[in-house]
Amino acid sequence: MGTSEDHAKELQEISARLLFLNAEKSRIDAEIADTTEQLREMFENHFIDRGFFQRPRSGRARTNFADTATASEVACLLRITERSAYKLVQHAAVLVNHHPRTLDALRTGAISWPHATALVHEYAGLPAGTAVSLEEKLLPIAIETTVPRMAYRARKLRADVHPEALEVRCRAATLERRVEIEPTDDAMAWLHVLLEAADAAAIDARLTREARGLQAPAERRNVAQLRTDVLTDLLLDDGLHASVVGEPMSNSIARRQRAPESGQPCQQAEIAPGAGSVGGPGGESAASPEGAPRYRSPVRAHINVTVPVLTLLGVDDAPADLEGYGPIPADIARRLAAHAPSFTRLLTHPETGAVLSVGRTSYSVPADLKRWLQIRDRTCRHPGCSVAASRCELDHTTPWSHEGPTSHDNLAHLCRKHHMLKSEGVWHYEQEGDGVLSAISPAGARYRSALEPRSG
Repeated sequence: MGTSEDHAKELQEISARLLFLNAEKSRIDAEIADTTEQLREMFENHFIDRGFFQRPRSGRARTNFADTATASEVACLLRITERSAYKLVQHAAVLVNHHPRTLDALRTGAISWPHATALVHEYAGLPAGTAVSLEEKLLPIAIETTVPRMAYRARKLRADVHPEALEVRCRAATLERRVEIEPTDDAMAWLHVLLEAADAAAIDARLTREARGLQAPAERRNVAQLRTDVLTDLLLDDGLHASVVGEPMSNSIARRQRAPESGQPCQQAEIAPGAGSVGGPGGESAASPEGAPRYRSPVRAHINVTVPVLTLLGVDDAPADLEGYGPIPADIARRLAAHAPSFTRLLTHPETGAVLSVGRTSYSVPADLKRWLQIRDRTCRHPGCSVAASRCELDHTTPWSHEGPTSHDNLAHLCRKHHMLKSEGVWHYEQEGDGVLSAISPAGARYRSALEPRSG
C-alpha cells in the first residue's frame, strides 16, 4: 500500500490528465468550428457562384441557402440531427467571422464548447460593436464560472448594453414561439414550448395549483404526475370546456388512471385521449362568468398508429408503431384503436389491397397509395430526418417530366426542406428497390436510407 503522499500525488496526476483532456476536447471543438465554416464558405462562394444549383441567390437568401445546404451535408457526415448540424454551422460562422477572441479561448481550453455556444447566444442580435463590447465583459466571467452562472450574469449585462428596449426585443422574440416534440425511451416523449416567460410562469403556476387541488389521501399520484395529467387532459379532451380560472379541475382529470405503486401491474386508463371532458358531472362543461365556455372549438388530434392484426385481436402483445416515434405498448395501441374513427388495412405481406402504381397514366398519387406510402415511409426519407410522413410531401424520385412513373418504387416522402434541396439540385436521390433510397450529397457522398423494420 502506498503512503498518503503517494495517493495525493496520484490524485494530482489524474486531475492534471483530466484537465489536459478537457483542453484537448475544446481545441478539437474549435478545429471543428473552423472546418465547418470552411465547408460553408465552399457552398456559398463556390457552388452557388458557379451555378451548381438551380437558382442564383444573393444577400441574406444566399447565406441562408448556404447554411441549410451545409447543415444537410454535416448532418450526414457526423451522423447528427440536422437541427444540431444547423446550430453548429451558425455557431461556427459567428465564432470564426465575428468573435475570434471567443474562438481562441476555446482553442486554448480556457472555455468549453457549451461556454462558447452560450456566449454566441448572448452576442446574437446585437450590433457588431456592442457584441464585441459584451464579449470583452463576458469572456473573463466564462473562464471563471459555469455556463448557468455566466448566462445569469450575461442577461443583466446584455440588458444594459442592448440598444433596443426590452419591450421591442420581446415583441420580436414572440415571433419565434413554437411547440416541439422530442422522443425519449419507453414510449414517452418530451413536449417543449417556447413562449413568453410571463405566460410560461402563469401556466406553470396554474398546473401546480390544479394539481394540488386534486391531492387527497387516496390519491397516489405525486404533484409532478398530476401536473402532467392536468396538462394532457386540457389539450386532448375533445369535450373540453376549461373550468373558470381559479377553480379546481374536476371529474375527467380525477378519473384519469392513478399510477400503480411499485411492483403492481399497470391498469388500463379509463379515459382515452380525445374522450371524456374536463368539466362538471356527466361531461357538462364549466362556463365562464359570462356564461360562455372557455374553449368554443375543440380540435380533434389525428395520429397514425400501425397495429399488428394479432395485437389488435388480443392474440399477442407485439408492440404497435406510432408514426414519428416508434414502438408503443400493445395495451395503449388497443385503447387507441378502440376510439379510432377509421382504419387503413396494411398487412406485412404483398396482399395489401392498395394500388401500388398507376404508371404514366397519372401524375397525381391515388389516395390508397398515399396512405400505403405514408405508413411505409413513416418519416422523411432523407437520411437521419425524423419529420413525420404526415407532414411531408410525396416526391417522384425520377421526376414525372423525366418519364418517372407514379408508383411505389418511384415515390418517397421528403420534408419541405429536403424536397426544396432536391428541387434546387443540392441533393440527388435514387431508388434501389425494396424501399431503399440513396441520397447523394453535394460532395458526392452516398447515404442509404432503408425502411425501418416494423414491430411484430
